[in-house]
Amino acid sequence: MFKLIVRVVLRKAKIGIHLGRRRSICFLVLATFLLVWYSCGWLITITSKALLPPPPPDQNLDHFRRNRSLAHYMDNIQVLIEPSTTPCAGAEEVPVLILVSSAPLNYENRQAVRTTWGKHQPTYFVMGLNSNDVDEQLVDNYVEAKQYGDLVLFELHDHYQNLTLKSALMIQWALRNCPQAEFMFKTDDDVLVNPWTLKLVLKENPDAALLGYKIEDTLVHRDEYTKWFMPRWLFNTDVVPQYLSGTGYLINGVNLENILKKAYKVPLVNLEDVYFTYLVAHRTLSLPLTHDRRLSPHKPWLPLACAYWTLASMHSLSPDEMITAWSKIEKIADQDATSCGFFKSYLESDFLLY
Repeated sequence: MFKLIVRVVLRKAKIGIHLGRRRSICFLVLATFLLVWYSCGWLITITSKALLPPPPPDQNLDHFRRNRSLAHYMDNIQVLIEPSTTPCAGAEEVPVLILVSSAPLNYENRQAVRTTWGKHQPTYFVMGLNSNDVDEQLVDNYVEAKQYGDLVLFELHDHYQNLTLKSALMIQWALRNCPQAEFMFKTDDDVLVNPWTLKLVLKENPDAALLGYKIEDTLVHRDEYTKWFMPRWLFNTDVVPQYLSGTGYLINGVNLENILKKAYKVPLVNLEDVYFTYLVAHRTLSLPLTHDRRLSPHKPWLPLACAYWTLASMHSLSPDEMITAWSKIEKIADQDATSCGFFKSYLESDFLLY
């Protein structure tokens, strides 16, 4: 079209020589206007396409539109793989049972946990199914489960928006397999747990109903491009008064059954930490949420041994980072932990965390 307009302008310019100067000038002005108009339109179209953001990702929330009853989902989810025996069997006391939310493909994360902090207390990995190749995944997970005896695999589509269902399954599994656990610690496979500092946290808070890193008066994410997106039809208020970060929180064993029972009556939302620690535990059951910054959703930005030591848990570590940090934690545990007292003042302001 652009070339056609140029050809017409040139041809008419030649004709204009024979038809008169005034008539030719008028035509050239009109043709130039059309040429500029078309060029601007073309430029606007190309620019707008380049500047438009991509369509928002599929948030996989359609199942919540159809049904938000926890019972509807729990009654149809089966355990596909679980340990034949657990350290809880026959044990009179289990101070803490750690259940790690893991993704099917995160084998390296699980290995990092197994070779580091997972050796120090009962630790199990809870997963669903990868929708891409279920048969191949089942074979791989069966071999892994046989070798390590720490996998709990549910017949559940494993994706971020199903974490609420996965956490409910964790609580249910803990009640059935380790009812004597004093605390259940729900965490993720990119979290490094310091068992020595965790033991101290539990000792200082034996009666805490729920314990973790408390976040207060946070705005609900309405941006569809974030993984924390929660639409208004799912959660109609714009502020969550308080909840515990899902990267790692403890539930007192005496409250597990009540929390699960009450969850059957509270409509589901897609953010599991908001759902269980705020909507079910705090708002519905009036259970207090105890804040302890040592159960951190962050990690030290300076890879210092004492920065790792003073935390009970830290989030967003790669497998290599976890192994490196663990070696520093173990070294302090074998020597003198009192040398890290200096860092307690920094923890009060999260100065060393990000």
